[in-house]
Amino acid sequence: MKLLSTHSNKVKSFWLTNLVYVKDADTELIQQIAEDDQVESITEEQIAHLIEPVDMKNVEALADEHQWGVVKIQAPEAWQELGTLSGEGVIIATVDTGVRGTHEALKDNFVGEYGWFDPSTSTPEPTDNNGHGTHTTGTIAGGKGIGVAPGAKWAACRGCASSACWQSDLLACGDFFACPLVLMDPAQTAAKPQMSSPTPGEVVEETPGTMKSLRVGMQLKSSTFSNGNSGPSCNTATLLLTKMSLLVSAPGSNVISAYHTSDTAYVSLSGTSMACPHAAGAIALLQVRDKNLSYVKAKEFLLGQADKNLVSTGRTCEGIPDNEFPNHVFGTGRINALKSVRAQTLAMQG
Repeated sequence: MKLLSTHSNKVKSFWLTNLVYVKDADTELIQQIAEDDQVESITEEQIAHLIEPVDMKNVEALADEHQWGVVKIQAPEAWQELGTLSGEGVIIATVDTGVRGTHEALKDNFVGEYGWFDPSTSTPEPTDNNGHGTHTTGTIAGGKGIGVAPGAKWAACRGCASSACWQSDLLACGDFFACPLVLMDPAQTAAKPQMSSPTPGEVVEETPGTMKSLRVGMQLKSSTFSNGNSGPSCNTATLLLTKMSLLVSAPGSNVISAYHTSDTAYVSLSGTSMACPHAAGAIALLQVRDKNLSYVKAKEFLLGQADKNLVSTGRTCEGIPDNEFPNHVFGTGRINALKSVRAQTLAMQG
């Protein structure tokens, strides 16, 4: 648009969503843009805020064993079902606060070139000033016993410069993961990551409007989003994408994973942001044998094989007790990576 040519340093174009972002537009400029018949609508930028995890505890010494959430969803048994593969050949992608790329549990499986983008501060290498993104990425694909799919490679985009996630940054991450080289080297083309955990979080907990923008922008094969609960009680979900408060549940309490404060730092955190990466890791395992796994099939394997022999909380939300499935406490149940992979095996055989 010729009108915006004089504001070029404050204008960003998002090609996937056909949106133009204009920073610091005054009333006069907005009125001029509104008069252009090529413009469908003008909206103010949304800012999503991370719902901070709770119960943070520093881990002085990491036990030489798989973390409890990895064990609970039977990820190690799923690796055996896959012929000892634990995510090899799959690239996972997170949109979060970044990742400490030098962390001992993550440095060896960073995808490398074209695997990192920072739309807000343009850091050349993966970094994280918050810790949220390092923790969630570790649960998906970290080594040292913390990851569900430690054989997978990881890529990341800093959609949240701090605990705030600007819509323009999230949209830029969508463009990046759809084709990293368009942003970083337009003369080339690139393969897409197979799946993501945008922690809007997942990677990032976000408002529905910003979530919609991110989901439209990220043309990935499977995406997972945390529900953004502010607590375990009824009516605490902040992100409602379905009639149920959540589709499925996963381990999310006292989850130990990597942290951003040093290359050997680990902390225990609790929240839906800790649960979602378990589901993302399980989908990565499903993609080991099917790189073209659709969202519909991934959902079918995860939800259809979810564990229902869960300890009841005694809560009844919206008239549905938590021992009747699906419900607003556990969704369809707790994910089980082994059962999901076995269901995939049967489907492939028959």
